[in-house]
Amino acid sequence: MDLSGKNMSAAEVGEILGITPSSVRRLVREGVLEVKETKRYKAGEELYFDSSAVKDLLPRMPELRRKWHSEENRRLGARKAAFKRVDDAGKALRHTGIKKKFLFSLEFYPEKAALLLRASFFLYHLNHYAKGGEEYLYDLKEKVLKKFVSDFSAVEGLDIVFIEGGQKVLLCAGCRVKAQSMGLSYLKYKINHGGCPQCRKEEDYYSLFEFRVVYGEHRFCFHTPYYIARKWFENMAELPKKVREKGKEEALPFGRPISEGEARAVTLEEVIRELKSFLGD
Repeated sequence: MDLSGKNMSAAEVGEILGITPSSVRRLVREGVLEVKETKRYKAGEELYFDSSAVKDLLPRMPELRRKWHSEENRRLGARKAAFKRVDDAGKALRHTGIKKKFLFSLEFYPEKAALLLRASFFLYHLNHYAKGGEEYLYDLKEKVLKKFVSDFSAVEGLDIVFIEGGQKVLLCAGCRVKAQSMGLSYLKYKINHGGCPQCRKEEDYYSLFEFRVVYGEHRFCFHTPYYIARKWFENMAELPKKVREKGKEEALPFGRPISEGEARAVTLEEVIRELKSFLGD
């Protein structure tokens, strides 16, 4: 990668320095690396850094890793920290093997189905990176899912379901007072009483579209909010439907943060590069 004449994204910095995005953010927090540019997206910010500063950091990385290991030893205890590092390395090897096996398997699928599966694999990891603090990636996720809708069908294993989640209720001042007097949380009050005519209600706020990609031995599942994807469908009435359980609309979000082992095996730079290639970007 050319290190001259441009600012570099956090994903590119991680690729060059051989570290994960969380470690790039750590360099920023510790004052080792200065943010030169910030790009704002609907869901978050993407940080950019001076390429010459990144180049200057390369010979310092062994020293910085030793410092991080020493801090981890003090925090966890030397024995536990050492086991954690061995475990992370083992998980990275395992996830690297999973990636190689998965990509090799695509050679035996029809071309278009293989293209959808490959994009799904990297979108799966993008989802975990977004949950791990790289929220700006949700813009890229939106573009990829939109292409799923426009270019693929059940023939390639794509199935889309509309999950009806109901309305969001914003309690008025009167209902908030009633909830407090009854000793109920606002959520519990809304579940039991639903709010009054003065409360503000947003229809389909908790509704989702579920994208299932199932082909051969592979299975993927993604979700996106109703208000984002509704415009992608000419006739939503044709989609299969299911209803979310009442009272669960404010539960924890889908997905989990990227693990250290996964981030080493499938880098953020690789994820972005693959999905942009899928989009023809």
